[in-house]
Amino acid sequence: MEGGTNTSWSFQKLLKLRREAHTVISSGATSIREIWEAIRVKGNKVHWHNLIWFPLHIPKHIMIVWMTFLDRLPTKNRLQHMRIANDELCVLCKEARETRNHLFIECPPADSLWKAILLLSGLKRPSLTWDNMITWACNSWKGESLLTTVLKIAWSALIYSLWEERNARLFKGNSRSAAQILSAIKDIVVLTFTMGKTDLDRDKMKQLVDSCKAVGA
Repeated sequence: MEGGTNTSWSFQKLLKLRREAHTVISSGATSIREIWEAIRVKGNKVHWHNLIWFPLHIPKHIMIVWMTFLDRLPTKNRLQHMRIANDELCVLCKEARETRNHLFIECPPADSLWKAILLLSGLKRPSLTWDNMITWACNSWKGESLLTTVLKIAWSALIYSLWEERNARLFKGNSRSAAQILSAIKDIVVLTFTMGKTDLDRDKMKQLVDSCKAVGA
């Protein structure tokens, strides 16, 4: 059965679902999970998937981080390429074009905040490009150790907070200092460990929470 030119749009869509329906019926899937596995398009995992999908990840942060990795956030640079905006100056530093790489890595506030987070974690790293940052994180943040989990949560929170700050300044005229943003990120890390279910050693978690509170949180 095929839909003619006058067939409703919704009915034509239903006709196109016959192949997916046949796949589901043939597979014997009964649960939503099994149905999803039967119909979803399966591709190779990107090499950075563990930086996004990890225990204790925060869903609203991960959506922004995921779009950041794909370079799909509506930065001023992308909006200019789409001829939606003319101004492409970074809202945070007002010194360079607002690209994905600049906003989250190269911009002085972003760079200083990330270095501060690393110092709080007992690490010190030079400034990196976006690609080098991804390579370093993929190679270093492996397993589910306390440090690895802290860095993943903190970096996701940093990306989310920078995008949030950018939008607050651009659309509301509100702004926070770097110290306020850093304090908010530490609060997020502490709250995530306090409320989340994890197999990490409870003594180490308590030490993390206490240390964050001791450093001006």
